[in-house]
Amino acid sequence: MIDLEVEIVDLDSMHVVAAMGYGPEPEYEAWDSILEFARDQQIDPWDQTHRFFGFNNPDPVPDRPAYGYEQWMTVDDSITALPPLETKEVSGGRYAKTHIQGLGTIGEAWQSLVRWCGEHGLEIAGDREPCLEEVLTPVDQPTDQWELNLYLAVDGN
Repeated sequence: MIDLEVEIVDLDSMHVVAAMGYGPEPEYEAWDSILEFARDQQIDPWDQTHRFFGFNNPDPVPDRPAYGYEQWMTVDDSITALPPLETKEVSGGRYAKTHIQGLGTIGEAWQSLVRWCGEHGLEIAGDREPCLEEVLTPVDQPTDQWELNLYLAVDGN
C-alpha cells in the first residue's frame, strides 16, 4: 500500500482538444495524436500554459487486452480541432488529488486513492469523468521520471 498525500481541490471547467487511442497500450496513440496536433498548430505543449489530462475510455477488462484511452490538452477557447480529434468543453468539479512520480506505481496509487476516499467518507462522483491523470512533465522522458497528479472525482464538500 502506498502512503499518499491527498488534498481536496476544485478543477475549473476547461476547453480541451481530445484524442483517442485504442489497443493494448492506447496511451501512446492518444499522446502521439495530441502532440502532432500541437506541432501542426505551432503550439509549444510544454510552455506551462497547457495542461494534459487522460483517462481510460473504455476501461480495460480482464478478458480483453485492448482498451481505450482519451487524452486532453487544454487550449485557448479560440482553438478547434478537426476529426479524428475533438474539441470539448469539460466541466470542472471537486476532486481528491494526489501526486506520484513514475508510471510504475500508478495502479497501486489509484487503489490507494480510492481507499483513502472511502476512509474519509467521500463518495466517487458519477456526474463526470471520475479518474483523471494529469501529466506534468514532457512525455519524451523515461516513464519512471514522469510527474503526475491523479484526480478522483468526489461528491460534496
